[in-house]
Amino acid sequence: MAPASDPTPLDATTGTCLVLVRQGASHGYDVARHFAPDGSLGAVLTLSRPVVYRAIKTLEAAGFVESIEAVGVRGQLKWQLSCTPRGIAEADRWVNEPVLHVRDLRTEFLLKYLLMKRVDGDLATLIRAQRTALESVTAHLLANRSDDVVAIWRREQARAAVRFLDELEGATRSIETEAPPSIGLSARNQLRATVRSVKHGDILSSVRIEVQAGQTMTSTITREAVDELRLAPGSDVIALCKATDVMVASDQSMIA
Repeated sequence: MAPASDPTPLDATTGTCLVLVRQGASHGYDVARHFAPDGSLGAVLTLSRPVVYRAIKTLEAAGFVESIEAVGVRGQLKWQLSCTPRGIAEADRWVNEPVLHVRDLRTEFLLKYLLMKRVDGDLATLIRAQRTALESVTAHLLANRSDDVVAIWRREQARAAVRFLDELEGATRSIETEAPPSIGLSARNQLRATVRSVKHGDILSSVRIEVQAGQTMTSTITREAVDELRLAPGSDVIALCKATDVMVASDQSMIA
């Protein structure tokens, strides 16, 4: 079938199907099984076989996928799928491209992450690109302090997106080794706290934690340590303070 002159942009369904064919899924049912409830992608996106087959037809019409007649093990006629050179280039472009809206993290970004993980792709680069792509979007949403219900919802979605990417980056970078044994610490000033924000620099990161309601502390540690500890807003932590470096101030307004 001749390719369309202006093919429809890939959505989550057609993009995922194209990448699966690129990764070696050679038959429609092989592509569809990944979208079953117990399939490799079913927890993110569940699709019926007819929907998957229609997506494959769309990819064929766009010139990204071609099918040829083949004979199955029982002698039955089958159609074998493969990517065209244009399809290979489009699959590689789509799977490495970050999403542009916070709402698309739930489906399209997760699909791309799982697809890249299947072939040991560069997940760290994908996450960094995604963080960069959403920086201005999340900053704009968080800056809107309106009490409107929609604004409140969007702010919370932006916070969740930042926390998700922070934790995912740490989980992806962490080395899979046995957990080190628990050790005792001589530091007696141990304060249980919750991470409220994490700001990354090239080497160092600034971590603001809340000890009590309204009482915050800021720690500057390496970005590598942030990743290894998987620190993100909402993480429960313990702040260790060296007694000789604790400054004390009195509130003179309370002195009679």
